[in-house]
Amino acid sequence: MKKLPVIAIGREFCSGGAEIGHRLAAHYDIPYYDRSIIDHTAEVTKLSEQIVESHDEKALGFFDFPGMPNGNSWYLEDPSAILPIGLRIADAQFDIIKKTAQNGPGVFVGRCSDYVLRDRPDVLRIFIYADMQAKIQRAQRLYGLNEKTAKRLINKTNRARANYYNKYTHEKWGNRNNFELFINAGAIGTDKAVQMICYYIDNLYEPK
Repeated sequence: MKKLPVIAIGREFCSGGAEIGHRLAAHYDIPYYDRSIIDHTAEVTKLSEQIVESHDEKALGFFDFPGMPNGNSWYLEDPSAILPIGLRIADAQFDIIKKTAQNGPGVFVGRCSDYVLRDRPDVLRIFIYADMQAKIQRAQRLYGLNEKTAKRLINKTNRARANYYNKYTHEKWGNRNNFELFINAGAIGTDKAVQMICYYIDNLYEPK
């Protein structure tokens, strides 16, 4: 049997992926990495947390390009500052994910972590999805939205995540071939999804 894995979770918005990740981390007493990646990225890039969060899991936009503030990039103290902000943030996040995974088992959610860690033999890649009605109901429960607004937010967020993933990995977001487990949490619920993943881990991996 293999040692407890690093878990990389891709997820549709409001599918329950973050909740499942939290519960897996608590069950196995391993770190959960999500918001902490934003905080660490802000430190590394010297950008504000608000800027990092506004670009988090979003593809490049027109306003990402800072232009040439000093006319010539050779005279910049940090030449990387000429790069689009979104690209600088994504590169920093991917580097943080790689380095953090070296610390041992943990749960990474989103930010192309399944792709970033694809060459590690100790990574379990999981994708969590749900049908639209289940996602709408979850969005309504969590955010107090009406059905129309919830559906619009879900579609917008998932388009952004797909564009981000496709741009930086040159793979298709949610491609079943890139994951060991592909789980419809909307159909079976988050409780059973967690149980299913734990059963898989407990039968293939050694305890921590």
